Amino acid sequence: MEVKQKASFLIGLIFVILGLLAKSFYRDYIISQGIDDFGLADVLPGFLYVIGFSQLLMISSLRYPAIVIMVVSLGSVIFEFKQYYRSGTLDVGDIIASVAGGLVSWFILIYVAKKFKNQENTES
Repeated sequence: MEVKQKASFLIGLIFVILGLLAKSFYRDYIISQGIDDFGLADVLPGFLYVIGFSQLLMISSLRYPAIVIMVVSLGSVIFEFKQYYRSGTLDVGDIIASVAGGLVSWFILIYVAKKFKNQENTES
């Protein structure tokens, strides 16, 4: 596994763990204490999961990694619409968080690629 892939895996793992913590602990704490965090507790897990799963899927050599990010983001958005048809509620904040997570994941992809390209050039 290349260094870039290892970095993406580690970043993805961290974001998935943060998403789990946000969903399991942060959200419960905010709700139980009646704290107004401007809806962050509702959208943070989805935002973090999109970044995490997008980056985790970068562990294999991909010709078009941006497609992976788009698929993960779109999958998250489709999940929101599926909930709408099932329960009648559509959470626009989660849709925005999914798209924002995809954008952040894209910037992480670019950063990791540049960071390790520069290191590969200096090692040669």
